[in-house]
Parts: sequence; structure tokens; C-alpha cells
Amino acid sequence: MTAETVARLLDESAAARPDRPLLRDCAGATLTVAEVAALSTAGTRWLWDAGIRPGMTVAWQLPSLTSAALLMLALARSAVTQAPVLHLYRQREVCAALDVAQADALVVDGSTAANSPPGTRIVTLPDDFVERLQALPADPHPQLCQPHSADATRWIYFTSGTTGRPKGVRHTDATLLAAACGYAQYLGLGQHPDEVGTIAFPIAHIGGMVYLASALIADFPVLMVPKVDAETLPQLLAEHGVTVTGASTAFYQMLLSAQIASGSREPLIPSLRMLIGGGAACPPELHKQVREQMGVPIVHAYGMTEAAMVCVSPATDTEEQQSNSSGRPIPGSEVRISDSGEIELRGDNLTPGYVDAEQWRQALTSDGWFRTGDRGYLRPDGRIVITGRTKDLIIRKGENIAPDEIENELLAHPLVDEVAVLGQPDELRGELVCAVVRRSSRHRDVTLDELCAFLDERGLMKQKWPERLVLVDEFPMTGLGKIAKAELAQQISGGSQ
Repeated sequence: MTAETVARLLDESAAARPDRPLLRDCAGATLTVAEVAALSTAGTRWLWDAGIRPGMTVAWQLPSLTSAALLMLALARSAVTQAPVLHLYRQREVCAALDVAQADALVVDGSTAANSPPGTRIVTLPDDFVERLQALPADPHPQLCQPHSADATRWIYFTSGTTGRPKGVRHTDATLLAAACGYAQYLGLGQHPDEVGTIAFPIAHIGGMVYLASALIADFPVLMVPKVDAETLPQLLAEHGVTVTGASTAFYQMLLSAQIASGSREPLIPSLRMLIGGGAACPPELHKQVREQMGVPIVHAYGMTEAAMVCVSPATDTEEQQSNSSGRPIPGSEVRISDSGEIELRGDNLTPGYVDAEQWRQALTSDGWFRTGDRGYLRPDGRIVITGRTKDLIIRKGENIAPDEIENELLAHPLVDEVAVLGQPDELRGELVCAVVRRSSRHRDVTLDELCAFLDERGLMKQKWPERLVLVDEFPMTGLGKIAKAELAQQISGGSQ
């Protein structure tokens, strides 16, 4: 890839292969690379007419639709900073994000308009946005569409979470494209002759632009999935011949459950060749079950809002490497482990800093590496293993216990589909180990004694066995598909089973 900016990548791709499909909606309507380039260029005129001016910070909150991708690319051509906001955020979270980014305007559609904070300058994306762009001249607005440096800060993303004030994470076209290049290269995206991918996660997540850039780099179309429904997702992916899809670990589990529930050994998605994603730990047991039940590998990645696609499992890795690690650093990304076991980063894909300069100063080591807050280690083969968050440790009678280790073991239990392990306050022990298991329609509920006996058989010391079991119908989730453990801890603080 020679293009240094998102706009240049799109235009070069359009010139090289104008008729190749790029964006497809669930109804099958498809836009070619040339059409996307033209419509995003016309989008700069629409933005001008909507009152967007050079130097503004424009936030947007939209589901994963073709219209959202076009708006994102139009803003990428404009002399503005864009701040994507997860469409799952409610008014309180949106208000906090806009305040952090000091946004001048918020673009919404009918599905997100109710989240707009009072007093915010609102721009509403019409339902016929694509048709309106098609009616505009396909040339850039002379004042809004201006050349810019690949190293200019033109993106603000927000750290995930359900409570508290998010950090504003600055990015450049260069940092996003560095992640996209490494991702496409390691996964071998586009090598299948009929490759079809998906954006079945919030496009406002940093992975949205990175994945779309990967599709341009590797030359394959992307199916836009605005809402993931467990009952209809497998059929939707099969109908569109999807070869690579994924999001978070919860997404893998959803497809796995659907395959098991079908009672058939025939794959529900015959075209599928691998599941890809990141955002949360992926236990070895889940890798094993997906391979056995679905016949495809999970090729997992490790990254974060501050640095997308830090490590990726190459598609050529062995089953053991893919199941027991999160891959190796992509080109231009460096990883080291501190004496305390914390993962530290630097490289081409790393944010140039937070909106709050003091927050960024505190996040760096004395020699300029970014402290991730994640624990892990590097294997002799260069792959990274994530063992948990530095703040997620359960301290029981002075003993440090990693919830991830217990979760990974419990997922192998036949009566456990999804589990979260938490530490809960306890007068005698400081904290006790609590296992929270989601109920399943496929089998009866598991008991605490059964969990402990199972961990005993697996060789875990007694101090790591759950001392409390809570059964729930659903887990609270963050916008990125992770279990919201802080919220879950509040929900289960009373009563036990």
C-alpha cells in the first residue's frame, strides 16, 4: 500500500478497480469502490450544506449501515476531526463523549436521535442519505475538502465502559492504516477468490475504519450488519456467502450456540473459512469447540482503542498457536513485558496521545512506552498470551487470583456456556471468588459443587474454586461486546445461589 491517507487509499483503489464491490447491505444492495469514492466525495458537499466547516470536531452516532460508512469516509476527506460514538451509548454516555472531544456538532439518524444531549448542535442523517448523495455533484467541496497530512490528528475515539468518564483517544490516518495493513497481511484477507467480510460490530469502534481500510487494501466487499440477531445471523451470513466474520468472543459464542442448537453436522454457514476478531480474551476451550462444531478456526487479535491490532494470529499459525495466544505483533508494532507483568507498547499503530495531555503523560513509562493495564507474557515463538487486567485480580487472603484462568477452565464444563468470575468483598477473606453463569436453554443449570469438583479434576488449587455461584439470564455488556463486570458485580451484590 502506497496511500498515506484514508481518502487517498479509497481514490487509488477506485482508480485501480472501479467495478469491484465494496459495501453491501443486508438486502443485497451493493456499492462498488468507484461508487463509494464518488459518494463520499459528494458527501463533503452535503456536510457543507449541513453547516459543517473546516476546523470543526464532528461527532457521529450511527449503526453499522452503508450510510454510516459513507459519512465516515466523507468526513475523512474533510478538514475536520471526527469523533465516532458507539450507537449503543445512551444520552449520559454520549454527553460525556461529546464533552471530552469538545465536539461542535453531532450527526445522528432516527435510531440514535433520542440520545442527543440538550443544547447539542444536531445534524440528522436522512433515511435516503445514499440517494441524496447520488443526486449531488461527485466532486469535492472546494473549502471543506482540503489535503491533509497523514500524521494530522483527525480522529477521536473513546475508551469503552459503562460507567465513568471515557478517555478521548486521538488517532491519525497513519496510525489507523498501519493497523489495517498488518491485519490484512497477517490474516491473508482477500486471498480467497470469493472473499466476503462483515462489519457486524459497531462501526464507530476503532475497528470500523481499520476493517474498512483492510477491505480496500485486500480487495474484498463488506456486508454491513447494523443489528446482530442470534436467530437470523447464521442464515444472513450464509445467504451472502460470507467467508470471514467476527467481532468479540461473545459473537463467536453466538454462532457456536446456533450451530449446536441446529443439531446438524452440516455447517450453518458453508462459505465461512474463519472467525476473526478481538476486544476480549478468547479462551482455548472456545477455540476447541468452534473447530469441532463449526469446522473453522478462530483467528484472534489483541488490540485496544489506543492501538488497534497490536498482535494478530497469522492465518498460517498452527492450531496450538491460535488457540493459546493472541498472535504476534504486526509490522511496526512493538511489545514488551514490564517486570510486573504489564504489557507495554509503542509503534506505528499507537495513538499520539489522549485529548487530555496529562492523562497521556501518566499512561507512559519514563522511556515513552504506553502502559496498557493488561497482564501477559511473550512466548518463545513471539506470540503474546493475555492473562488479564492488572486491576482485575482477586485478592483472597493475600493470594492473587486471576479470574481469566478460572473462566477458561470453567468454559470446558458441559453445563457452562458463558461465565464471568468476579471478586466480591468478604470480611474473612478480603475477597471471595464468585462465578456468574448464564443460564442455557440447552441444558439444566450447573451447581456450585459441580463447578468445584470439575476444577478439582482440572488440577486448580482449592483457593481458586468459586465460593459462590450466581445464575443469570443475561450478562450486561459494554458497547464492544465485553461483559461489563462492574455493572454485573452491582447486579449480583445481593442474594446468592
